[in-house]
Amino acid sequence: MIKQRLRLISAFVFFTSLSVGAQQSDPAVKFEFFWKELRPQKYTITIHQSGQAEYVSEDHALSPPQEQNAPVESNAEQASQLNDAASKDIMHKQFKATDTLRQKVFALAEQTHFFDGQFEFTKHVVAHTGQKTLSYADANRHTSTTYNYSEDLGIQELTDIFQGISATFEAAERLEYDRRFDRLSLDHDLKSLEDLSNSGRLQEVQVIAPLLRRLATDRTVLHIAQLRAERILRKAGLQPVPPGP
Repeated sequence: MIKQRLRLISAFVFFTSLSVGAQQSDPAVKFEFFWKELRPQKYTITIHQSGQAEYVSEDHALSPPQEQNAPVESNAEQASQLNDAASKDIMHKQFKATDTLRQKVFALAEQTHFFDGQFEFTKHVVAHTGQKTLSYADANRHTSTTYNYSEDLGIQELTDIFQGISATFEAAERLEYDRRFDRLSLDHDLKSLEDLSNSGRLQEVQVIAPLLRRLATDRTVLHIAQLRAERILRKAGLQPVPPGP
């Protein structure tokens, strides 16, 4: 029995080491963001060289209805409100990054020496826009830099890319909520998404394309909202109706 357990433990350690080795051999660029005053307050985006990618965000701020009702009068109500905010689900989305995005991210990481150094702007005080950390990891190195604002053009471009991914996915989350519970808000939120599209800030639209296609072809949705969803898809080079088999 003991020998059998030892064999099982050895096999587990072996396969675990294989898994860890595979992860280390797939270089990754990670972007972490935190700003208490923003929604979401915190998010992380990881892009692997293989194209596998992950977006995780969490927001423990008060919801809009709670903010409208604040401040509450009793300690019990205050505690209940804070507990409700703290118990919000974490948004976790895994996706396949486009080759264009993946190649751009890793080219910029190399251009900025894989974030090995100090990139924070220190000449004078600038407005706070959230704490940001870019990190790079592969089998041979793990480097990172933390900043509020950077003059480095590569760091600026990476920041824009990752913030665009977050804006895209968070907007899609709001649209999904609207579609299920608040259809009157669909046009307003689609207009916001279309504004992001027209300004070139949307990233990885293919990930939210299934939702946009549902909205573009849903006859129960306002026609103007349908057209917005269709325009966003077309601007991203995607068809409003998925191609047939």
